[in-house]
Amino acid sequence: MRAVELFCGAGGMSRGFIDAGIDVIRAYDAWTAAVETYRRNVGGHVRQADLADVLSVVPEITALTPDLIFGGPPCQDYSTAGKRIEGRNASLTVAFAIIVATVRPEWFVMENVVRAHKSEAWTKAQQILRRAGYGFSVSKVNAAYYGVPQNRRRLLVVGRLGERDGFLESAIASAAAERPMTLRDLFEAKSPDAVFLPARNGARCSVWSADELMPTIRSASGRPLPEGYVAHSADAALIQNGYIYSRPVRAGRGVRSIDEPFPTVTRTSWERAGPRYLANPNPGDPVCASAVAQLTFRQIARIQGFPENWEWPKTSRQHQMQMIANAVPPPVSKVVGTIILSRHMGNDIPAVQGRFLEWLVGRGRSRAVARNVKANLNRARRLLGGRTFVEPALEIHTLETSEQFQCMSAGTKSDLRQALRLYAEYLAQKQATERNPRDRNINIFKRASTEVGVPDRMADAALTGDGNTPCHVAAA
Repeated sequence: MRAVELFCGAGGMSRGFIDAGIDVIRAYDAWTAAVETYRRNVGGHVRQADLADVLSVVPEITALTPDLIFGGPPCQDYSTAGKRIEGRNASLTVAFAIIVATVRPEWFVMENVVRAHKSEAWTKAQQILRRAGYGFSVSKVNAAYYGVPQNRRRLLVVGRLGERDGFLESAIASAAAERPMTLRDLFEAKSPDAVFLPARNGARCSVWSADELMPTIRSASGRPLPEGYVAHSADAALIQNGYIYSRPVRAGRGVRSIDEPFPTVTRTSWERAGPRYLANPNPGDPVCASAVAQLTFRQIARIQGFPENWEWPKTSRQHQMQMIANAVPPPVSKVVGTIILSRHMGNDIPAVQGRFLEWLVGRGRSRAVARNVKANLNRARRLLGGRTFVEPALEIHTLETSEQFQCMSAGTKSDLRQALRLYAEYLAQKQATERNPRDRNINIFKRASTEVGVPDRMADAALTGDGNTPCHVAAA
């Protein structure tokens, strides 16, 4: 896959997509310091441009014919740490949509804070992208379950031309770890593929994993890991102390244990606890903020998923922290990129949504027949390379053009077509029910009544207000 990033910042999202196997051929950002950071660490394919001026970049991106456009438009107008007033930054979400709709890559990915989902800018952007023919998969993820020790909740919108909504949500959900990653997981991690490359001074790392870009090889490099090697002094101090401080955004807890994830990294995460907080700490703090370990700038960058050897420009600490805070953590984007590439190559299929089996049984099919329909649906989707289609007729037509399908018996072909039709009918009915709150509540009531053993006749009577129905049934 060939990809272009918009609002690339310091390069975190590109790094993850490249690690997933996607070819990032161009990246854009307006901030000089971020562009220089990207160039040093990711590559020279980055360009400085004001993406609000859509016409200045669309012809160039169109000529590149990317399969994917991705990026995280500035989130300050939506962020809980900001003023939540939609202004110029919010309008860049619309600019992102205009560029995607004009270039029309097969895929797009937009990352932002969760609150962006309810913004006016995203409503406008969504309308533009829908008219361009994109189906959406909308996921709200916590980065702590995707490879970084940080409770960073974000909105991920993945779009694909012609797809039915929700086509990738099951894959993103199933990629989540069983438990959140903690600070201890990061700073105590020991890689079996670690390489010991003695640093020139104590402020630098000496142990490098196989997944990192290592420093320049010198004659002293490549020694075996010494017996009883101790981690970097800052890491060792952090582990020994067991607690860290992070400036709370909105009256939250300031002190965290290293056995839990860090809160969302912001540009103030490196600051020490001030007199005001020390005088009035959060009652949930396990220890006094003055007694905890202080995170270094590089440790915060690693919490955000950047490698230890990432080169940051010689600018103010505030600007460096802003670049880190704005970034999409590379491990998170690597997971997303891997999922997209796998689906693009037809290596997996989406999970069947909702209660399809129960719906089939409710329409008079036996449970065994319903399971066969579901199996045929998954078989058809594998022949479609994991694609779903908004138009059922187009879905069936695409299935019929499959070489494997043409070799099947007439009965098997009929079963596969019927499975796709039934599922499309189920989704249409499900969507209509979700749009009508009364119907949704009726379905919930009936399902709950069945589970507690209330006969259908009595449940229907309760819903229609039949006076002969015992009142305790209506209350069920």
